[in-house]
Amino acid sequence: MAIVQSFGAVQRVRSAVGTRESAVPSTWALSQAGPETYINIYRTQPSVRTVVDFLARNVAELNLHAYRRVSDTDRERLRDHESIDWIENPNPATTSYKLWERTMLDMGIHYRHYWLKVRRPDRIGFVRLPPETIDTEGWLLPDRYIWTRPDGVRVPLAPNELVAYEGFDPSNPIGSLSPLETLRRTLAEECASNDYRERFWKNAARLEGVIERPKDAPRWTAEQKQTWREQWNSRFAGSPGQIAVLEDGMQFKPTSYSAVESEYISARKLTREEVAAAYHVPLPMVGILEYATFANVKEQHKQLYQDTLGPWLKFLQLEIRRQVLYECDDQDRVYYEFNIAEKLKGSFEEQGAVLQTLVGRPILTGNEGRARLNLPAMKNDPSMDEVAKALNAAKEPANTAGSTKGQGDSNATRQGERAELELVREVA
Repeated sequence: MAIVQSFGAVQRVRSAVGTRESAVPSTWALSQAGPETYINIYRTQPSVRTVVDFLARNVAELNLHAYRRVSDTDRERLRDHESIDWIENPNPATTSYKLWERTMLDMGIHYRHYWLKVRRPDRIGFVRLPPETIDTEGWLLPDRYIWTRPDGVRVPLAPNELVAYEGFDPSNPIGSLSPLETLRRTLAEECASNDYRERFWKNAARLEGVIERPKDAPRWTAEQKQTWREQWNSRFAGSPGQIAVLEDGMQFKPTSYSAVESEYISARKLTREEVAAAYHVPLPMVGILEYATFANVKEQHKQLYQDTLGPWLKFLQLEIRRQVLYECDDQDRVYYEFNIAEKLKGSFEEQGAVLQTLVGRPILTGNEGRARLNLPAMKNDPSMDEVAKALNAAKEPANTAGSTKGQGDSNATRQGERAELELVREVA
């Protein structure tokens, strides 16, 4: 039994999970646009599931942090902010990992996702609503949402009762165009190829073909043709592995393409590349390693969190600030960031060298360096607001100038004495 909120009360609704047929859709079914088609594509197309799951898992692995902007160079992490507590514990059956994973799965499949706000006396909880059960009403902006429950009841919901993550549709201001719609025809072609291979193996991996007789062979009667056909079918059309013996100079000519001629492997690889490109995922991240090296894989790992996941994370952060923060008591200069520093930081030695270069030379103050690591400023230590100077770059004290000068004069005297000694040796 599912537990959801309806008109301010928590109610139980019988779930329809498990009642849906799990048959593999046909090529014609995948060629039709619609939410059910997108679900079937994700359920049956390995390339799509690989890429979408990859995005969902990598976003779900990150932790969302709340910060308060203190100044341009200082910020304070709000570890006990109520919105973070709501997201970390959305409902008794869901962790924050599942919450973000399902959010990204729906975004990858439908390009829209919805959290139902379950209001309690002391907190707000979140429950996922399947996007295919949500209809949006409005024109330029959503006026209300209609949720069709599993029992068929249509429940109207105000925009402030949901956290709506919605994408873009060029033909509908309040719609979201699924990325799978762009890939639908390509994936339908892949489905047709899979159907053909399945029929091929069900047919005991036999090639279709015809048997040719020499033109000067004696003509067969109708009875001879029928006898030959029955003999061939009974011996070779049932089980594989038998050897055909042809008489009168007959030859078998295949009429279907082989797996090599059809380039099945290349076609499947191309499909995965197109899906990865549609979601802007680096190819080595989804198992395409033809041009991968240690150096470029390391760089593409950085690209993953900067160019691939960066826009997604920015989108999620701003939606949380827009649709969740206003429900909180503490809103003053609060903003959110996913902690990608843990994924991008190098080894301990690399971090130490970088920080020594940044903080140990006249570039950043100690507190500015701590701000780069999301650490609070050390306000009780005035030296942390000063630029540290490296010892090898410090100037010599002024009171040592005389001794330095004297040392230089002494060196010059010794050099003159050595020159005179060399001159005496040459004369002698």
